[in-house]
Amino acid sequence: MPTSDDIVALLLLAIKDPRVLQALGPREWERLLACARRNAVLAYLAHRTESTGVHERLPDAPRVAMASARAGARRLAQLARWEVEQIAQVMRREGIPLIALKGVAYLLRDMPHADTRLITDVDVMVPRASIDAAERYLQAAGWRTADLDAYDRSYYRRWSHEIPPMRYPGRLLGVDVHHTICAPVSRLRPDPNAFWAHAVATRMPGVRVLSPVDSLLHAAVHLFFDSDFDSRFRDLIDLHEMALAFGEDAQFWPALVARAAELDLGRPLYYTVRMLGLIVRTPLPTGVVAEVERFAPPAPVARWMTRTVADVLRPVDPEPWPRRHRGKLWLMYVRSHWLRMPAYLLIPHLVRKSLRRAGDPATQTQ
Repeated sequence: MPTSDDIVALLLLAIKDPRVLQALGPREWERLLACARRNAVLAYLAHRTESTGVHERLPDAPRVAMASARAGARRLAQLARWEVEQIAQVMRREGIPLIALKGVAYLLRDMPHADTRLITDVDVMVPRASIDAAERYLQAAGWRTADLDAYDRSYYRRWSHEIPPMRYPGRLLGVDVHHTICAPVSRLRPDPNAFWAHAVATRMPGVRVLSPVDSLLHAAVHLFFDSDFDSRFRDLIDLHEMALAFGEDAQFWPALVARAAELDLGRPLYYTVRMLGLIVRTPLPTGVVAEVERFAPPAPVARWMTRTVADVLRPVDPEPWPRRHRGKLWLMYVRSHWLRMPAYLLIPHLVRKSLRRAGDPATQTQ
């Protein structure tokens, strides 16, 4: 019987070369599909089998399972496109420029993997000077702000890079409206005006996306400086696909390294290159791999982060996190907040979050 490590290795291999799937037996298929579903890449695996011509040569049961996942992801992509169009209509009417971020941006770019993501919300960015007006206009048009306690409302307003989440009643997808990509008190503080200066128009009127280099850097920040590493292998796949697609332009890689230095985002780029090479085996230019070493942290930190991040980003086979992950996940959670907030804010924030978690019965068994 294959072990969990065997199944994870098989998933990684199948993503790179779907032809290996033709040799699987029923038990291996059952475990592999469960692992792909657990890590939010079942629709992506279906896409890989389709794009390599393997799909029709697979057994009926896994083909049906992958086709179902593909259909569900495509439906979410359709809803996301529609939601951002509704937001864009409001912003166009009020003269507020709009940038689509993350999953919606991949869709508007027509990236091959874009409709394999399990989209849960639509991320957009408006200028900092327009964030309050954008919220008022969306509320007037029917969107509602999430019901938060006083502390969380204050946190979003004073320390976050976005306003509280919004949702139109009866719709599936939420809306996150940003005014920059990092918290204003974060140790990473790229100038949001720099993103607007290089943003690219899309076919959707009034909606732009970040430039290719800024898109990859934003995805890197979102992954490596976030607090939650559960099921984040999916985000690493996004970085893999961007590296392949954008990297077809010979000017992309030198421009990416230069932009990372300009915006002081070299550290997330370093971790991106390291994890793409270690986990997904993304083909990256040798010169770029060497060049990003200048963004590395001190050697002891680099060694610990490489081991830890590789462990928690690699796909996991069982439904719950393996026991060995729990301490590492907590340390990564604390690290993300340390980077995001100064100590005088961090300590009371973590105390409050810990007390809230301890009092929530839903978290007692996690």
